[in-house]
Formats: sequence, structure tokens, C-alpha cells
Amino acid sequence: MAQYQLYSSSNEPASVAHCPIDCIIPEYGPEAPQLLHNKNSAIPFTIDYSYFINDISSKRQPSQLREITRVLEKLPPNCIKFGVGVPNVLTFPFKKISVELITGEEIKLQGQELSDALQYLPSVGYRPLIKILEEIQERFHGPQYWDKRSIIMTSGAQEGLSKAVDMCMRCNDPVIMPNPVYTGAVDLFKPYDAEIIPIVQDSCGIVVEEIEKVLAERKRKMKPIPKMIYLNPTVSNPAGTTIPTHRKREIYRLACEYNILILEDDPYYYLHFEKENPVSFLSMDTEGRVLRFDSFSKIMSSGLRVGFVTGPITLLHRLELHMQTSSMHTSSLSQVLLYKLLSHWGQDGLISHFMHVKNFYKQKLDYMMSTVNKHLHGLAEWYEPNGGMFLWLKIIGLNDAKQLVTNRCLEKLIILAPGYALSANAENPSPYIRISYSIASPEEVDRGILLLAEAIREELLE
Repeated sequence: MAQYQLYSSSNEPASVAHCPIDCIIPEYGPEAPQLLHNKNSAIPFTIDYSYFINDISSKRQPSQLREITRVLEKLPPNCIKFGVGVPNVLTFPFKKISVELITGEEIKLQGQELSDALQYLPSVGYRPLIKILEEIQERFHGPQYWDKRSIIMTSGAQEGLSKAVDMCMRCNDPVIMPNPVYTGAVDLFKPYDAEIIPIVQDSCGIVVEEIEKVLAERKRKMKPIPKMIYLNPTVSNPAGTTIPTHRKREIYRLACEYNILILEDDPYYYLHFEKENPVSFLSMDTEGRVLRFDSFSKIMSSGLRVGFVTGPITLLHRLELHMQTSSMHTSSLSQVLLYKLLSHWGQDGLISHFMHVKNFYKQKLDYMMSTVNKHLHGLAEWYEPNGGMFLWLKIIGLNDAKQLVTNRCLEKLIILAPGYALSANAENPSPYIRISYSIASPEEVDRGILLLAEAIREELLE
């Protein structure tokens, strides 16, 4: 078995919470966890953020007309708005918007809230919603020192991630990311001809020793040090791995030592099955070098297109300038509707919803694993994820699963994601495939996995 073996073909895969000996990294001293959440231990952000901002982004200036919307927020409602070039809501054909929840309860938008939902907003987003999100972040990630950090609303986490890359990347810049990796992240860096530095994963996610080795080697050879590391830390897409706390601390230590920004893309954070919530990079960020990307797509509705970025005010103000000239702001209707729902639920109601969604996917995963163990034992290797939506399989005996996925499985009407497409370098052959268990019915799982096993056997005979 290789040192960084990621998956097991065992019928009883180990829990994600348990890491093999080869991936254990010593913890910091016992005082470290308290320091992360002690308000009195806050360290002023002293990073020179101009180092991370590329030439195009540095030339962006505030939109004078967009800035008017920011001023309006602070003025009384009886001010005379001669300077605002927006349509009159009285011309809109909507009198009331009502949404029925699965519980039978109704969320209604009318009056001023309906006007807000149908009108332009400041680029940062709907302030009442942002206030609720600040409370959520503090509940899950500890004190956030909002005099130094802020939140900006985005059209899903992907928009925030895209604008962060466009803000920081220069042509040929190096960037560190895990391998395998979410292909939507790789695609953001390609137009910059980025030097992708793929770091192998094991059952605990990205291997820190490999990051440290790469950084030390680049420093010794006087090669450019990456300014960013991209991570999908909780039940990642596609590998299903979760980076444990001790490993995150070591990654954060390296980020501080080498002056690197951490892009914490965490859309599956609320879909883990552990009893304790993962400790985020944001919760340990004392220097202001974490941009955290959250999304409601996986837990509320992907069609709402609502995500948000939490990070240093300086960087988020720069992101706002990017938004002022592109989408202008995330959908007002989606933001106000989400605000009404979160206000109606309260934090306890939101957590109850999280548990409902987790239980739903846990049942989906359990059924998928029972079927995979039954039909694919001896044909594939895997490591059972502890959350998320994906199972990552290595086909035994195949160097490249591309033909299996794109030809043989398609002929049997099975749609899978080939491993090469989820590699940091898609040109390399890959024996892996990704299976999503989020929407398939039990009957489809039974039939699909049986047909996959049949397709694998046929492919191995070729």
C-alpha cells in the first residue's frame, strides 16, 4: 500500500474521524484551542494586502453611482431621492409574494420588504440578511471581530471564488490545491496559465508534509511562492475527505510562514455526519489571511443562487469593486426571501433544518454503501465519506477509467464523473470515478451499481 493510500476496499471502511498513522501531525499545545476563541487574544491584521492584489484589480475604483446605494442605507426614508437612477417599484406587476414551506407555513413579502426584494441593493448585499449571517458565523466559527472582517453576498459560493481569483491571480502565478479537486476551481485558474501545484490526498485530506516539502523546495530554489492555497475542507468534492483540526492548524501555520492566502471553499460544511462541527480555518485566522466561501445551494436551494464570503474588510472591499461592474449584486428577491426564512426560523430552526438535510443524505449514503459493498467488492477501492454527496472509487486493474465511463457505462445509461476530469491535470489518466448519491432512488442505486459492476468486468476483459 502506498504511503498516501486514500481508499480501502474493505467492507467496513474506517470513520473519517480516524486517520491512519502516516497522516498524523502533532497537535499544538493544549492552550491553542482556547486562543482561537479568546476575544482578548485578537491580533490586529497587519498583512500588506497589496501583495495579493493583481494589477487589473488594483486599478478598479468605486462606482460613483453604485456608492449612492450605500449612502441611501444610512439616510432616513423621507429623504428626497433625486440622484437615484432606479425604476419605480409602483410600475412592477407584483403586489405580494408568498412562498409555502414544506411545513405548510407561509413566508410573505409585502410592503417595504417587497420593495426591497424587487429593487436594486448595495453590492455588498441586503444588510438585515448580513446581520443574521454574522450571528451564524459567530455561532459556528467563534468571534469574528467585525471591525476587521466583513461579509459580502454572492451569487453562490462560485461567484465569490471567481472574483477572488480574478482579484489576486497574475499570469503564470503558482497556486496550491489538493488532488483530486473540484474542477470548477481549476477552471478559474486556467485563463491565467497558472502553475497548478497538486498535492496528494490521503484519508484525512490534503497531506501537509507534501505542502511543506513543496514550499521549502521552492524557497531553496528561489522559485515564486504561491500566494494562494485552494481547499475544499469538509467532505470535499470529489474525494469526500475532511481535513482534521490538527492538520488545519499546520496548514495555517505554513500559510503564515510563507505569506499565503487560504481560500476556504466550504459548501458542504453543514452536510457532515460527525457529532462535532469541523473547526474551520476562519475560526483560527488571527492574521486575516482566510477568505471563507459559504453557500446556501446545498442546504436551501441551488436555484436561489445565494452564497457569501467572509474575510478581511480590505479584501472584501476589493471584491465589492469587482461586483459593482459585473453582477452589481446578488438577487434582491433571493436575499430578502432568505432573510425572511432565517428570521422566521431563528438559529435553532436553521440548525433543525441542517439536521433534517444531514439525516436525508446519511440515509442516501448508507444505502449506496450497502449496494457498493455488495456488488463492487474486489472490483474497486474506496473510502467511505462522512458526509457530502459523493463517493470516490478507484477501479482495480484499470490505469484509466475514461473509456469505462464515457463509453461502456453510457451505453448502459449510467452517468458517472470520470476521475481525469476531477484531477488537477485533466490530461493525466485516472483509474477513479465519482458517484453522486444525492438524487438517485434506491431502485436506481440497485440497478446502477449492478450495471457498473457488469461494465467493469466487461472493460477488464478487453
